[in-house]
Amino acid sequence: MARQVVAAFLAFLVLAGAAPASAQSWPARPVKLINGYPAGGGADILARLVAERLTNALGQQVIVENRTGATGMIAAQSVAAAAPDGYTVLLYTMNMGSTSPVMPGTKIAIDPDRVLMPVVMIAGLDNLLYVNPQTPFRTVKDVIDAAKAQPGKLTYGSSGVGGSYHLWGALFTSLAGIDMLHVPFRGGPPAIAEIIAGRIDMMFGNLAEILPHIRSGGVRAVAFTSVPPSPVLPGLPTVVETLPGYQADNWFGLGLPASASREIADRLNSEVNRMLKTPEFREKLISLGFQPLGGSSDEMKSAIQRDRAKWKKVIDANGIRGE
Repeated sequence: MARQVVAAFLAFLVLAGAAPASAQSWPARPVKLINGYPAGGGADILARLVAERLTNALGQQVIVENRTGATGMIAAQSVAAAAPDGYTVLLYTMNMGSTSPVMPGTKIAIDPDRVLMPVVMIAGLDNLLYVNPQTPFRTVKDVIDAAKAQPGKLTYGSSGVGGSYHLWGALFTSLAGIDMLHVPFRGGPPAIAEIIAGRIDMMFGNLAEILPHIRSGGVRAVAFTSVPPSPVLPGLPTVVETLPGYQADNWFGLGLPASASREIADRLNSEVNRMLKTPEFREKLISLGFQPLGGSSDEMKSAIQRDRAKWKKVIDANGIRGE
């Protein structure tokens, strides 16, 4: 009996010692970074920037894999179901943690609070209202006045029902007391194509994916929805200057399956915070329309809960239902 006890105790010590060693040896092979949004959008741009730098920091290739659908929740579900070994990482978005869980009608197979581990916030997005350049709209007041004169006629696109672009538009119409027609698409790039073609009037979207089209004249920037405004478009006003109380922000971070090791999560957090402190990477993010963030996993959890409360009010007030 005594031998069995001793043997069990020794086995426990071996296993206990093996866990930290396993975490310390991570990664020993390529890591997948799962992005739930289409190529060419703001999420994809950021995912590839981060993957490139994590590849250098970790000594193993970090490969971006796009799994689109359900405003990012297909990707979130796939990561939640993956082995918790650190080789499948999620590009965690505000939508995944804050809006989809409180969206009526949305069928999601996971409870993100239970099956996903927030690791670190990477960056916020500089977001803005932009229009087809053939429209007469040059200011926020122009849009509001036209919408009041023709209720339900003006159109705004989005990346999908219940997604952040839809919610930004809903908040705008609520505060302005106007009625505009929401036209959802499967991701930001298809909606942008329709605006450039003149079939949609405007969109509330992010600077990273629309900046080339602003510079080429494909769309016209009207105002930033996020505060503070980006230095990339100096002089462009903010919506809140015309519409008090309006602010629409978004952010991206990293997540892991909930049962992943704390050591791996801490390593990822440390590497992201380290890269965000480098002037070259910060300047790159800002030039593309992102706001560097960083911080602890607890700060990311707090942001998820804060934004969940904010956007639930918008969802309920506008009777928004997911698909």
